Amino acid sequence: MKRFILGIAALLVAGCATVPPPPAPAPAITQVELRETMAMLSSDAFEGRMAGTAGETKTIAYLAERMRAAGLSSGARGPTPYLDPFAIVARPARVVAPTGKSAQDVFTAHIEQLGNLTSHNVVGVVRGRHPDGRAVLMMAHWDHLGICAPAVVDKICNGAIDNASGDAALIAVAERVAHMGLDRDVWFVLTGAEEWGLLGAKAFADNPPLPLASIVAGFNLDTIAIAPAGARVAMIAAPDSPLEPLVIEAARAMGRQWDGDHEADNFLRRQDGWALAERGVPMVMAGGSFSDLALLNAFLKSDYHQPSDELRPSTDLGGATDDANLHVELVRHAASRHFKIRPPRVERVGD
Repeated sequence: MKRFILGIAALLVAGCATVPPPPAPAPAITQVELRETMAMLSSDAFEGRMAGTAGETKTIAYLAERMRAAGLSSGARGPTPYLDPFAIVARPARVVAPTGKSAQDVFTAHIEQLGNLTSHNVVGVVRGRHPDGRAVLMMAHWDHLGICAPAVVDKICNGAIDNASGDAALIAVAERVAHMGLDRDVWFVLTGAEEWGLLGAKAFADNPPLPLASIVAGFNLDTIAIAPAGARVAMIAAPDSPLEPLVIEAARAMGRQWDGDHEADNFLRRQDGWALAERGVPMVMAGGSFSDLALLNAFLKSDYHQPSDELRPSTDLGGATDDANLHVELVRHAASRHFKIRPPRVERVGD
């Protein structure tokens, strides 16, 4: 009997040696660190982060360094680590010039003057411990409108909410995921020229560095610093999204209520996730910003695409912090080999 017990004990020890340790717990993302990153990206030094300008050069260098410092591998194909170049074709000038001089008008006129150019997505990867040919994707666009109002005192559209908030959250999530020891690869993509018509996301979808069919879940972060802490979680996704159960489960795990009224669905085609969703990749925007349409519309009618979209001491980052931590939970679930959804249909929606 003693020999039998010792034999069983030996088997147990041997078995334990082959079982990988569970993912390391991730410290909660804080408002302080989000504010620090947002303050940097939305500072005047970055000149409004317009693609094709000196503001782009500063922005992508900063974001690439943050990925390197976090321990991410480069996922880019260009000569510079983390920077994935894509071409932007010159946009013809309008036959009839706009009569107004809004920030959007100035931005559009600037685009028409730039001609052909190269912009960049910033791409990093956290490699999984037990890869199975599947991957998780996180996206956020880094660009904004640049020097958009030269006739006034405040010339720069700094884009604090749109979308330094999403960039800060993505970087914070990447810093956690880099040390969690998850099963699957997790790709972090900061896209350029979103304000030009989702161009960076479309370039990524047209020439992806990983098979689109391998992406089991994708999450886009855009304009997340809208709702206060404790807001319900809503989502923007293609109809009948297979990711809805995952978002509901993650929200409940974070102690948040679910909002399933889909009142913000009309934003589906206005965000980077659509460039992949229309090809059948499961993509979702999830968080508190989309659960209260009145709050979102108030931002869209005031600071959106204006020099006034700045980070202030009074800017409430409670909801953004909640949403950043929600995405740590979403990635943790999706990057497990136990998470499965029906294989994505990699073709354009409606084909």
